[in-house]
Amino acid sequence: MTAEAFSSNNLEALYKRSPIRPGDANHSIVVFSDLHMGNGSGNDQFITNADLFHQALQRYYYWKDFELVLNGDVEELQRFSMRRIRSRWQKVFDVFTSFASEGRLTRIVGNHDIALWNPGDDGTDRVIESLRIGYDVGEVFIFHGHQTSRWYEKHNHWAQFGLRYLANPLRIKNRTVAHSSRKRFLTERRVYDFAADKKILAIIGHTHRPLFESMSKIDSLQFEIERLCRKYPDAKKPGRIAERVEVLKRELLELAEKEAHGRGSLYREHLVVPGVFNSGCVLGKRGMTALEIEKGTIRLVYWFDKLRTKKRERYRNEKPVRLHDTTYYRVVVKEEPLSYIFSRIQLLA
Repeated sequence: MTAEAFSSNNLEALYKRSPIRPGDANHSIVVFSDLHMGNGSGNDQFITNADLFHQALQRYYYWKDFELVLNGDVEELQRFSMRRIRSRWQKVFDVFTSFASEGRLTRIVGNHDIALWNPGDDGTDRVIESLRIGYDVGEVFIFHGHQTSRWYEKHNHWAQFGLRYLANPLRIKNRTVAHSSRKRFLTERRVYDFAADKKILAIIGHTHRPLFESMSKIDSLQFEIERLCRKYPDAKKPGRIAERVEVLKRELLELAEKEAHGRGSLYREHLVVPGVFNSGCVLGKRGMTALEIEKGTIRLVYWFDKLRTKKRERYRNEKPVRLHDTTYYRVVVKEEPLSYIFSRIQLLA
């Protein structure tokens, strides 16, 4: 069986056994993935944004009545024991408990915390494989994303052995699928094909790369440059547009250089089906990303610490909003109504 056939069959089986619940336009959801919480040592990648994540959950999402969906790789159980992880990050787990006590926490398993998944007959497991939410306009399918790979499904235990007993003593950082442009592309492309075939909206993590409407940052930059070029001839202030295009071109070239040995864009087709979304990760050097679904709108948001960066993505039109008295800010990167997204899925898939 080819890798593509395995992915298709595996995702189909996952989809069929996934729990389904009705979507509510008045119910708000935030999706985070890939925290990789460790024991607080130098190998713990969660440290960088731990307080940012904790404050965002406790002082924003909890009080705004969001449901918290943790889409896999929450604890880094391939490297550390749960006892040590909980001991170091108890205050974060306390916030999880606050959400859970009000029925506002959904845990989905990833390949780095798969030890927590213990399927039972009654379907009431604390950690589930995936979730399907049926809105009036279409269906959202949430899963981590490692299910596209035969390696992660069948040989994940070897990765745990290498990380815990070889990488940890040598203080070697994780080398996940996120570090390989080719592997990211394969994961995203396989999910893209599956979502387009089903005419659904898929939300994944795993690759650590944020996606909105199936578009990576490179894709978004290209589309924004094209939009500005169309606007330029009739602009009242063409100089500002020219300056912005120049900035975007430099950013695009920098990203393209980083992706030189892989594929920065998923697609080689004229009509992109907007069926793949990725919440990114909590491990960024300057901040973290998440996906929100609120009042019929889906949005990609970026949380960052102003003390760590003065840079703001220049294709964003939204103004960052400060989180109370902290140095943390939230900015909307992109947003669209679910009705518009599903209309495009139905027409283009």
